[in-house]
Amino acid sequence: MALVLVAAFCLLSGAYAKEWGVRLAPGPLARWAGSCVTIPCSFTYPTGWTVRAVRWIRDGDQTVYHSDEALVNDDFKRRARYLGDLQHNCSLRLAGLRPSDQGTYRFRFYAAGDDRSDSWTSDPGQRLNVSDYACRPSLGRRIEPAPSLICSMKAKCRYHLSWYDRDGARRSPEPTPGGAGATELRMSPSQLAPGVALRCQADGYRDECDSDQSQPLGTVTPNVPRVEVSWPAGKAALREGDGFTLRCQAAALRPVAGYVWSRGDVWLPEAGQDLRVGQAAVSDGGSYACGVWVSGPGWGYLSLSAREPVEVQHAPTGVRVTAAPDTSPQEGESVTLTCNYTNSLPAPNSYAWYRGSRQLNGSQQEMVLNNIAAEQAGEYHCQAGNRIGRSQSPPINITVRCKCRGHVKRDLRGMFKSRWEVLLKELLSLKWE
Repeated sequence: MALVLVAAFCLLSGAYAKEWGVRLAPGPLARWAGSCVTIPCSFTYPTGWTVRAVRWIRDGDQTVYHSDEALVNDDFKRRARYLGDLQHNCSLRLAGLRPSDQGTYRFRFYAAGDDRSDSWTSDPGQRLNVSDYACRPSLGRRIEPAPSLICSMKAKCRYHLSWYDRDGARRSPEPTPGGAGATELRMSPSQLAPGVALRCQADGYRDECDSDQSQPLGTVTPNVPRVEVSWPAGKAALREGDGFTLRCQAAALRPVAGYVWSRGDVWLPEAGQDLRVGQAAVSDGGSYACGVWVSGPGWGYLSLSAREPVEVQHAPTGVRVTAAPDTSPQEGESVTLTCNYTNSLPAPNSYAWYRGSRQLNGSQQEMVLNNIAAEQAGEYHCQAGNRIGRSQSPPINITVRCKCRGHVKRDLRGMFKSRWEVLLKELLSLKWE
């Protein structure tokens, strides 16, 4: 429709070949955020004049387009395309519309002739209204009952959504049950390869003003993002209790609409470019990845980064003592005590052993009690340490079974037997009077 209007204005331009003027579409133009708009425009000037430069202006101060690209406002670079020429067509196309693009647009041209120069500006200009778009997909994620990515649109959008991979194969052919305007891709982070790109598409929708939808997926997705890790200056490594920040870096042709983060096999609730941890816990260590989400009318693209390991150094955790073969040896046997731990980063490089409150001579992970004696019974505990700190185990009780009980019984029987024999002999030797 836009091209037909442009052609109509060009045909009319001949009738005004002797006058200065700019003709725009009647009334305001209304478009959705994320779509694009073509502003049909034609201009006329007296015979004998030559147009040297053209310019589009928004609200009187922002340069949307200029023959000299260096003068174009940064907000419109790569989004504004001049469809006209320097004769009579001044149509403008603006892609990736934003709410901030709303305003009044005016066309100005600069001409020279008869040894003088002049310019002309359209007045009134072309009003453009930009409103939120119901068929622009947004990205969410779910943790329970299974890790999932959710692509959704507002309820008033009548199209159904589907997920596709880079090659165009459909990943989720059916909408989410009970969720009109949403489709769920049940995939955990570990099931998505680093650098993968996914597209969420409103099936059957077509924005005739948006050429991106006809391009291969790889040309419109953002560059593969990367995760950058930073922690307090002056520290060589990240320690438990330190704060750290992860930043998702990516370049995209369109503004980034959102971010997703994962740690290990879990989608995280954070959705910003930066993921900040105020005080690192042991559980904050792991493999992190981020995803960049860009979207337009009827489509959205997700590009995932490679995984970045984050190590949180900490003192040993889960320290405990085990005894082999058991905790109740018999006198004279040997017992091996081992100081075990669940986690430690870096690994422990020192150990200490205690019986009660007294430190024993032992600095290895194992301590062997050879030929154990009864006086060695008691509560034992250990300490394991690295350069971050030391951790102590709960006590373990070692009892020593006596080995001498059988000998004591035999010695007593022998003693009583000999005493009775002596007593009997004495009785027999007595002479009764």
